[in-house]
Amino acid sequence: MSKVLVVYGTTSGCTQSLAEKVGDTLAQAGATVQVFSAKDAPSVSGYDAVVVGSGVRAGQWHKPAQSWVAANAKALKSIPVAFFTCGLMIRDGESKADEVRAYSKAIEDANGIDPVDVGLFAGWNDKHLSFPERTILKMMKSPEGDFRDFAAVEAWTKAVAPRLGLAS
Repeated sequence: MSKVLVVYGTTSGCTQSLAEKVGDTLAQAGATVQVFSAKDAPSVSGYDAVVVGSGVRAGQWHKPAQSWVAANAKALKSIPVAFFTCGLMIRDGESKADEVRAYSKAIEDANGIDPVDVGLFAGWNDKHLSFPERTILKMMKSPEGDFRDFAAVEAWTKAVAPRLGLAS
């Protein structure tokens, strides 16, 4: 049985909910899974694979997620790893996919990590965000609502599971 670590960076809790869905889906596939915030600085030791996800603020992954990847880059290069990015822009579908994909690509390039896959998921623009964040998004004319698609997260996780070393 594979042990998988799921690590996430979030401010509002949106990415945490997606990371938990990833963890639940991997557990249903037979893995032993633990889900942690990057702020908790979990060790990669003892895990067979890792999934790292982050929300986006000001065009970057959250700092705790960036720092966690950098601190664990050597270990992440030796086991299968997948990344996912959560952001409001991806709700527009493929038209923004390249831009959203670039957020995790910067982390990959900076740390020499080649993930087996990268998931892109929509987030939310609602009461969970801080007042300044909501104000900025309102000025940008961003739609309000919860755009998370848990079915898409589950489908991506099932597709990536074999590349993480889990039987399909």
